[in-house]
Amino acid sequence: MAKIENTRMVDTSNYLPATQLYIKNVEDYLLGKYGEIKPVWIGLLDSLAFQYDIFQMSKEAIRTNGMVTQTSRGLCPNPSIKIMNDASIQVQKLVQSLAISPMAESKLKMEEKDTTDEFLSALTN
Repeated sequence: MAKIENTRMVDTSNYLPATQLYIKNVEDYLLGKYGEIKPVWIGLLDSLAFQYDIFQMSKEAIRTNGMVTQTSRGLCPNPSIKIMNDASIQVQKLVQSLAISPMAESKLKMEEKDTTDEFLSALTN
């Protein structure tokens, strides 16, 4: 497993290379946008790395073993499908919590605009 140099806030050295790269890109984005990675984000980033790694491992298991598996009861959906879907939901929630998705960012802009409008309205009345 190739390792990506880890001089980051979140230790991703035990994760898949795809996860290491993803978290590096997230950290770079946050550093570029805010100039720092706030300590309260570290736990979210660590959880994001963990869930993204589960997602990647499940995706690889599905690619390797297929969408269905043979059991004593016949063909059944590969259990990795549910694991991948659950991890995907958690990744999406964490991405929204960190406001690093276009949808989360536009929601923040709308909230900022609403606050400004309320403030201006209070001043003029």
